[in-house]
Order: sequence, then structure tokens, then C-alpha cells
Amino acid sequence: MAAKETERRSFGDLPEELIPEILACVPPKHLLRFRAACKAWCDLAADPAFIRKHHSRQPAQPLLLAYDEHCLEAVNLGTNRRRAVMRVTVSGRVPSIGSDALALHGSCDGLLLLGFRETFLVCNPATRQGARLRLLFRDGPEFVGFYRHAASGEYRVLYHLVEGLDGEYSYYVLSLGSQQAIRDIELLASSAAVAAGLARGLESSSTSPPVLFRGRLHWRPQRSQGGNILVFDTDAESFSWIPPPAEAMLGERHHAQLFEMDGTLAMFCCHQSAQKSVIWFMEDYEQMNWVKHPVELSFTPAYDPAVLYQGGDVLVLESDMLVLESPGKLSHYDKMDKLQGSVNCFARGLRITPHVLKESLILPEFLRKQQNDGTCQWFPELEFP
Repeated sequence: MAAKETERRSFGDLPEELIPEILACVPPKHLLRFRAACKAWCDLAADPAFIRKHHSRQPAQPLLLAYDEHCLEAVNLGTNRRRAVMRVTVSGRVPSIGSDALALHGSCDGLLLLGFRETFLVCNPATRQGARLRLLFRDGPEFVGFYRHAASGEYRVLYHLVEGLDGEYSYYVLSLGSQQAIRDIELLASSAAVAAGLARGLESSSTSPPVLFRGRLHWRPQRSQGGNILVFDTDAESFSWIPPPAEAMLGERHHAQLFEMDGTLAMFCCHQSAQKSVIWFMEDYEQMNWVKHPVELSFTPAYDPAVLYQGGDVLVLESDMLVLESPGKLSHYDKMDKLQGSVNCFARGLRITPHVLKESLILPEFLRKQQNDGTCQWFPELEFP
């Protein structure tokens, strides 16, 4: 009885029903420490329903790669500050830019899909837990998607390989933590044209990740797909195309990015040489009706169109844009093109990735059995701040 009274007093004068609401907004790093405050908080932090709510309340943080510092960083758009998420070192020295550099291939539910040299791994930086992917790949895998399969709850990786003398691509699915072997999926396509586009391959998810919407992966328009939006149904594992807005007239000097906004599929388009952009909203997904929202830009994205097209200079979120206007100048705008602040950006070799991190304490089964002791025995070259 005395223990319960002490526990109640630890909450202060707050109504008990407000405690989960407050803790759901606390960053994971602090929430993990708060578990030691009392048994009630410890039990709450382990409750699956609370963990899901906590994940939903976390802000979407754009991810940056600081190549010269060999570090993955996140930007808090509420404060316009960046912080280190992880860093790679090798025997006291840091890797160089190129094949030795840390690569980010995907982000899903607080999990990051990473590559370093010839090793691929998935980790949760909030809990510092992770695992290497099973090395059952043949040479030259290229990731094109990382997603959660709703029906099974599995986290899956979609990748392709060039096979045969004709240089066409084959597609595979790896279920993380599953005993099932990597599956060579049959190319179920809605038309011969879609199948031909798949055979030509897709851009890597490190530069062009798909958007998971209504249980389907959607890729931005790519030349290999004839400028269409490729769609992958994650249940049927079939591919199809949907057309972009007819007025978009996308070309080589355009940057396009898909994202979800207020439960709607949206596409941001801008021309590298003009300070104009358009956000298209798919008002009716079934009828594929797009609605146009022009935006006048006060900035010109940095670098040349080829680099811009790879998605390294503009990242569009639901209500924000992060823009690398010039080397060393990283700015935060809202959708109305109003400057929200600048991000401290002194590191050379800093690039915006097309990925965001919503931190989470959710642990899939293949990570749950690990000890959370702050070490990284599964990949000792990886350091967490």
C-alpha cells in the first residue's frame, strides 16, 4: 500500500490519465531513462499500445549524411538543430567517400536500412539494436524499397539484380528475421510495357525511396518507367503504373518527389532553372484526379540538375521543405515558402538524404531478443552518440 502511495506522489498533482499523453511526446532517449522513475512508468513504456502511440507522436526528422565526418545526422525542424544519430569508424580511422562510405537505403518505423562496404544491416538507433542482413545475396544487389508488410507485420526489403547476358533485372523480397529464404518474385505486371520498364530497373532507394500508401509502394516518375509512377502492391506482389499529372511535363531538368500529406498522395515538382514549383495532390486515388497547387520559391536549389534529380538538395515533408541552397547553407521553409530558419551546417560534404526518421521503441521479433546494453556487438564499427 505504501509503495502505491509513493508511486502516486511521483506523478505530482497531474491526473493519472494525462501521464501517458505527456510521456508519449517525450523523445525515446529520455523515455528509456524515465522507466527507472517508478514501476508504473516502466510498465507503460513496455506496453505495445503506448509504444505505438509514442511512435505516432514523434516528429519526422530529415536525415543528413555528413560524408567528411562519416556520420548520419537528424534535423529537428522544431529547433532547426542537427544531431548525430550514428557514425562509422574502422580501426580508429574513418572511411573515405565512395564505396567505403556509409549509405542509407531506407527508413521505416524508426528502423534504418544501412550499407557499409559489402555489409548490409538494419538497426533501431533509439534502442541501439540491430542485425546484419543474411548474406544470401548474389553480387550486386541494389535496394529499391524497405517497408512493413501490413498483413504479416514483417519488415521486408525489395531489391533487384542484373541477371543474364541481356542485362535485365530480376526482383527479390527478403523478410527480415524470417526463416523463409529470399524469394525471387514473379514479375506480375499489369501490362507488357510495365514488365519492360521493370526489366530496365529502378533507381536505388538510397536516392529515390518509394512512398508506402494504401499498402502499395509508389516511386516517383523515372525515365526507365517512361515517366510513369510505378506501383507495387505489397500483398499481391504485382506491379502497375499510374500516370503523373498530365500538365507536369517532367523532364531531365525537373526534380520530382512523392510524399504523403494529410492522408493524400502528393508530388512536389520543381524546375532547376526556375524559382517555381508545384505540389500536386491526388484528390481521388481511384479516379487518379490530380489537383495543382503552385508555389513561388524564394530560393534556387544548389548544384546541377543531374545531382538535383538524384534527390540530394530538396526534401519535402508534409508541412516543411529542407533545402540545401548552396554549400554550407541549409534552410528550412514551410509550404508557403516562408523561411523558418537556418540549420547550422559547417560540415563539408553534407547532403540531404530523401529519408526521414520517426524514432520508435517498436522492436520487431528479430531485434527483440537482443540485449540493449548500449554496445554494438552485431556491428562494432557503428557508434551511437
